[in-house]
Amino acid sequence: MAIHSVYTLSQDDPEARSWLAFLRRHGQPSLVNLLIERVFWLEGEIKVERLLPLIVNPLYQTSSERSQLDPARGPIVEIAYRPAVTDPETPSILAGARALGEERLEFARLSKRYQFVGLAEGEARKVASRFLYNKIVERVREPDETVTTLRPSGQPDPVATVSLANLTDDELVALSKQRSWYAPLAQMKVIQAHERAQARPHTDAEIEILVQSWSDHCYHTTWKSLGLLKKLAEATARIRHPPVVSVFKDNAGGIEFYDDWVVTIKGETHNFPSSIAPFGGVATKHGGVIRDTLGFGKGAYPIGGTTIMGTMDPRMKEDDVPSGALPPQLIVSESIRATAYYTNPMGIPMMHAIYRIHPRYAKCLALGHSVGLVPRKYAMKDEPRPGDAALLIGGETGRDGIHGATASSTGMTGETREKESAAVQIGHPITQRRFTSAIPALRDADCIRTITDLGAGGLSCAAGEMGAGTGVQLKLDAVSLKDQSLTAWEILLSESQERMLMAVAQEKLSEAQAILDRYEVAHSVVGRFTDSARLEAEWRGQKVADLEMAFLWGACPIEPVEVREPKRSLEPLRIPEPRTEREWAAAIRQVLGHYHCADQSAAGTRFDTTVQGRTAVGPYGGQNHRMPTNIYVSAPLRGKPYGVITTVAINPFYAEINPATMAKLMVIEAITKAVVAGADYREIALCDNFYTPRVDPEVAWDLKQMVETIADFSTQIGVPFISGKDSSSGTFETAGGHGERRTIAVPPTLAVAALGRVPDVKKIITKEFKASGNALFLVGGAEPGMLSGTVYADCHGQRGDRLFDPGDARSVRCLWDALLELHRHGLYVSGSAIAEGGLALRFFEACYGSGLGARLNLGCPGSAYEESSERREEDSGKQVPEPRHGPRRDSFMFGEFVGSALIEIPLDFQSRALERLSDGTPCTRIGEVIAEPRLILAEGDAVLWQDHVSSLAEGWSQTFREVVE
Repeated sequence: MAIHSVYTLSQDDPEARSWLAFLRRHGQPSLVNLLIERVFWLEGEIKVERLLPLIVNPLYQTSSERSQLDPARGPIVEIAYRPAVTDPETPSILAGARALGEERLEFARLSKRYQFVGLAEGEARKVASRFLYNKIVERVREPDETVTTLRPSGQPDPVATVSLANLTDDELVALSKQRSWYAPLAQMKVIQAHERAQARPHTDAEIEILVQSWSDHCYHTTWKSLGLLKKLAEATARIRHPPVVSVFKDNAGGIEFYDDWVVTIKGETHNFPSSIAPFGGVATKHGGVIRDTLGFGKGAYPIGGTTIMGTMDPRMKEDDVPSGALPPQLIVSESIRATAYYTNPMGIPMMHAIYRIHPRYAKCLALGHSVGLVPRKYAMKDEPRPGDAALLIGGETGRDGIHGATASSTGMTGETREKESAAVQIGHPITQRRFTSAIPALRDADCIRTITDLGAGGLSCAAGEMGAGTGVQLKLDAVSLKDQSLTAWEILLSESQERMLMAVAQEKLSEAQAILDRYEVAHSVVGRFTDSARLEAEWRGQKVADLEMAFLWGACPIEPVEVREPKRSLEPLRIPEPRTEREWAAAIRQVLGHYHCADQSAAGTRFDTTVQGRTAVGPYGGQNHRMPTNIYVSAPLRGKPYGVITTVAINPFYAEINPATMAKLMVIEAITKAVVAGADYREIALCDNFYTPRVDPEVAWDLKQMVETIADFSTQIGVPFISGKDSSSGTFETAGGHGERRTIAVPPTLAVAALGRVPDVKKIITKEFKASGNALFLVGGAEPGMLSGTVYADCHGQRGDRLFDPGDARSVRCLWDALLELHRHGLYVSGSAIAEGGLALRFFEACYGSGLGARLNLGCPGSAYEESSERREEDSGKQVPEPRHGPRRDSFMFGEFVGSALIEIPLDFQSRALERLSDGTPCTRIGEVIAEPRLILAEGDAVLWQDHVSSLAEGWSQTFREVVE
């Protein structure tokens, strides 16, 4: 078969520019230029010119049958997928060719040729190996290679048996590590005993199924051992929240919306794959959590998503990056590219894009949420029945993603990036987009008995869980493969993306297949559900798996986890208070320019936030559309005012001081953001995502404290958790000096997402100021001197020893009730919850979004600060007042008083508002909105500091932009 090639070169290539800047910052200052030539390899008896409109944009690209790069300018390294792997672009190229009428295109591949101008050949290859490709699924294509076919080829290994019967404990542990099972000894011994009891060795497929099904990622062994799943589920059950429809048992959690609809939420981490291959890991993070929505009930439709990334500081020097870890700047920039690559074609609005740093995120945090909508009558699954078809839909099955579940359940070492890269999946959003449209059609035609996605553990886990109450028999020869060299256990465990499994009644099968054909969704019947109570699989006439469901799902040993209170070395803050106007200016600019507070729209605006036409309040707002709103509001039912509101809270700094208090604060912060906007906390449910180090006694203590705290607190406030996920694999080990191992453990992290319903999206309150002359009030507590855990403390390289306490559940509810009372009567016109950056960030963002200014007065009547008649001269030449009773003025500006809120009240409403707050809710007038776009910090009549909003915006805009551009 003829093989053709088309070489394309862009006149102005943003990807090449981005890589050039990145590589120069990471040890290659002599790199003069970087060029990227893309090569389309096409197999078939075709006329290439007919396909050029598909692969070449003549406005900015040139094409040729031969390379357009001049080898004399510098070494060229060509990167391509390995022959046994199908390129993710291949399906789109083949489909495009058919649309253009070129039916004879048999196969297609895409490679990239990187030319390094200014580097020697050896250095160029070293750079490519370090940054530009995943060695398990990609390779360097040598220039003298002869290509005879583009199709994946190769022969699969035969089914093997693995006998554990006579192995010692040490041999069991060694084998588990050697095979990348990462199963603890207790699990290996149970499998060993099962082999002896059944009087035959297990096949390789059976052991692979068992160890991935029992992995911490799938079976939640750590949480079950500590009783945490039960604790959280019992808390939600005690609340008996009327809107709750489904909790902790489906692919997502769901609450009742309006007009007989249900809204769903799920959050999923993809930390390990994103740490070793950020683009693939993050892209499939989104693909996987979207499928959790599609797999809720009989198929929900996704209406929103998030992306949350935690890394080490991307501005760190290359020499400071732990050995074996990817540079955090690469992880951040590739994660942004991956999110745009996957979510934009899916046509799902991005609700929140959040990027955080911590020096211990050597193994990154990669979290994504998905929110969905489903008719109430389809919100619950049915059980499969014997005889139902097991219908696999979506993409083909490849080697990508194998051992993803087991690798994600363990720690990470400097060698993991080399050894376990196959655990990274390769996503193709167009494939998933097709069945995203098809599933509601299948659902509404009553073709779906039950449905789930193929995530961790692939087909074996999906079929095993779905058929746990019946039995299932799989025919692996019916599985469509990307790679013909896959053996049976690899077909069963592959985590290739964009695949879902449905149980379909035989009388509905032909109708389901017709619907899938109409939406151009590939499908195959890969088995049937039985009454055998066994998981069975056949391949090439041989039975490769035959496991009792009772053993598969009931025999995993839950080992006790030792719990021991950690000893923390906490020190009080030693930060000098600003005394001069210059010091105030420096402090405020530091906080506004901090990575957590800075403008992150350079990432967020790359993601579509208004697609579907449902967005009422997007992630960015104000007159310039760059002010973070910290909320997202969707109006999902056409022509109806009903809204879905979401918020997210995550703060890794707090965990270093007190993980349990941090967990409570994240719950309060997420809910308060929604309440200030006008959502009733009694109409809200929560989703939790935990990320902790590999469990040892001290980590177990922290995790237990965190879960118990939020379980008890959720019961007290009446707001339930309905979905969540845990990952206890956040440990990175690298070689330190003299060959010694250095362990870097992530801070115990909890991300809380709030999901609520509101009756009218037009009544949502946003944060930008509305009119000059309006009064500004702080509603809630503000503890003088409390700066521990804040961004302000981090700017000084410190953490502190005690977190702000917003009070007990009753106090917090009273504050929420007070805000809702004001909102109900329309008494405030803007508002924002206090979080990272304190009042300083809230004031700046509200000014920036409105074009107005504000004066914050520490000497306002009733404030914690009284005007002093004392003045003293400082080197700035300005008179600066001393606080009479000694509270730190900077704590009022930068303290992160979680649970409190800044609200804007028109003067005409002020007396009525204060009357509504007469129950004792703390409420302090702290300033007013002014017409001139300036921020002024005053104490009485004296101005401590002032600056123009546009000047402050320069530094605020610069921090994140420097990282990603």
